[in-house]
Amino acid sequence: MNHARIIRPLLAAGIFASAVLAVIASGRIPHRVAYDQKLYHEEAVRIFAAQWPSVDVTDYLSATTPGFHLVLAAGVRYLGLETRGLQVLCALIGAALVGVLAAQSRGRGVWRLLAMVLPVGASMYIFASGAWILPDNAAWLGVAGVVLLALRERVSVTSVLLMGMVLAALVLVRQVHLWAAGVVIAAAYLGDERGDERPGGWRHVLISDWPGALVRALVAALACVPALLIVIGFYGLWGGLVPPSFQFQYRAANPAGPAFLLAVIGAVSLFYAGFLWPRIRAVASGCPAWLAGAGIIGLMLGVLPRTTVGAAADYAAGRRTGLWDVVAAVHQRLHVPQVGHISPVIAGLCVLGAVAVAAWLGAWTARQRLIWLAALTGYSAAFSAGGELWQRYAEPFSLIFVVLSAMRCGTEGAAASETERRSIAWRLAPSGPLLLALAFAALTARDLRKADTRLVTDPAPPAETSAPGEPPPRPDSPWSRYMIAHQRHPAFKK
Repeated sequence: MNHARIIRPLLAAGIFASAVLAVIASGRIPHRVAYDQKLYHEEAVRIFAAQWPSVDVTDYLSATTPGFHLVLAAGVRYLGLETRGLQVLCALIGAALVGVLAAQSRGRGVWRLLAMVLPVGASMYIFASGAWILPDNAAWLGVAGVVLLALRERVSVTSVLLMGMVLAALVLVRQVHLWAAGVVIAAAYLGDERGDERPGGWRHVLISDWPGALVRALVAALACVPALLIVIGFYGLWGGLVPPSFQFQYRAANPAGPAFLLAVIGAVSLFYAGFLWPRIRAVASGCPAWLAGAGIIGLMLGVLPRTTVGAAADYAAGRRTGLWDVVAAVHQRLHVPQVGHISPVIAGLCVLGAVAVAAWLGAWTARQRLIWLAALTGYSAAFSAGGELWQRYAEPFSLIFVVLSAMRCGTEGAAASETERRSIAWRLAPSGPLLLALAFAALTARDLRKADTRLVTDPAPPAETSAPGEPPPRPDSPWSRYMIAHQRHPAFKK
């Protein structure tokens, strides 16, 4: 038995869980998280628990499908869990996500693995969803499950049905991830791993055995029907893709979604340069047209949509938080001009991200590259459709892709030569991810030290206000709309 394959994921999950449990024990909660937890997700769980077993899912305090909230409501109803007990359940979900990703490493060195995977657990969005009552990690665990099953070497009816089941559970937690059905169908169409790495091998993988491929794709499509029916059922129940109280918030697609996703991948990849650079050299020497073509695609995606940042109109259009704010600060403090509807910084990061994607894909087989392309394309489309291009939606997916790709690189796996292992680049490669993990941890620590940080036992913060100086809550916020419709708030009785 390979004990390292057991120890590595347990160690990574254990480090994440220890940090999260320490924060849970402190009882502190940042204002940003307190707003989401106390006004929305925890309140939805409490209402479901009070309604159990006749739960009303026609309208509730979350823009997501109710799977996460129903599981936690069952914990309240049958196990008597209070807030900290629910937080511990969220910690276990987050630890499972980190452990599943860490389990994919086949290289040498536990500490190198930990360095690569630590940014996932340290990400303020993944960490927050582990320490407090937020549904994000449950959805990302489902995304990782579908993608990892699709990347396996063997495809069978059993594996396709399993992917369909994971997909159904995933869309019960977050309906936007229906895009992952494309990954399931792509994996079935492409069939078993052939290991064909000849030039143009991807074309051979794509079109060989096409009659059998079409049959497999049909079986996979049928396996995705339950997930599709779940989304269609909730669409009919809500009269839209989100519950009625949230339908004013998610209204229009945002074409800058692919550009921002690539920009985040590019920014994350900078910290993995020690793992990425050998892949760039390998692809550049073997097929430089791939890198050039990727750069051109990245440039087009970066300059065609509006990517300006910093103005009120940009904020209202969903171009805010995370990297958007960093880029806005660069433009303001370094006096970098924005050109028309384009942020040159976002456009440059988009080009970098596209080149990084091309290089990272070089670490995978031809079949796996096509599966990743299906995932990247599908998630980009779903990300854009939501309209709100927030960092919390782009960062976890980017980290999952980059970390899994870094684990595949020759400098980490068995393909690394002894000379490579003795090189300075090999020894210093983990320092970039460690630096990124420390930066993420510092952001979480900063949030916990802010003056508006609360205790989980404190009352919920006020809902949004419509203008500075106006008393909360705003009548058209999702919270207020729900409270008015259900006559649950004395200030807004019908």
